[in-house]
Amino acid sequence: GVSNKVRNLSVTEITTSSISLNWTEPLGNSSFYRVQWKNGSSTLNTSVFEKTTTISNLTAGVRYGINVTAVAADNQTEGEIPSIEYNGQMDHLL
Repeated sequence: GVSNKVRNLSVTEITTSSISLNWTEPLGNSSFYRVQWKNGSSTLNTSVFEKTTTISNLTAGVRYGINVTAVAADNQTEGEIPSIEYNGQMDHLL
């Protein structure tokens, strides 16, 4: 199968309450991207059509796992999902 893994997931901006990400489209087909972020018990996600997004209302000092999945027209996802950790500190991402 063709991989729907987005490429070059990177952080473009970070504040104490938000993180901005961008990425490159996967090699396979994709019609939109699902961005998911979770801290412990709570998981939120949003669907975006651009290759960039900003997640707001984050709590500084809380560790979030963030991942971006490319979703093809048939709503199938496959391949590894790149992810980023956020806890309000830029140096923890490098």
